Amino acid sequence: MLVSAAILLADRYGVHMILLINIRSFYLDGRKRQILFPVAGLLLTAGLLFFPVSPGPIILGDLLPAVTVLILVFNFTVVLASGDRVTSAALKNRLLGTFALITACLHFLFPSIVLI
Repeated sequence: MLVSAAILLADRYGVHMILLINIRSFYLDGRKRQILFPVAGLLLTAGLLFFPVSPGPIILGDLLPAVTVLILVFNFTVVLASGDRVTSAALKNRLLGTFALITACLHFLFPSIVLI
């Protein structure tokens, strides 16, 4: 979620944090990375749903992070399918990037809050 948020928020905050621009350019440089990113997201979603953090329930442990990753996968898949070359202009969804960043921070800092 943090990498996806960095890719989506690089235009807004890249002036102050060069690392965001580096992460986005690393993603945009390789076509294989752009294809493997949604596949890895689907695997991560399955992992979040079926192997939750220890205090969570066995089946649907991390529902909010899993849904966030699934929405990010859908967004990156739509952007990838919309054209033959993914550009930085297509990855300007600041609201989704902010939501992913907040969810990731809450999940890492307070894992019991986002658990169902």
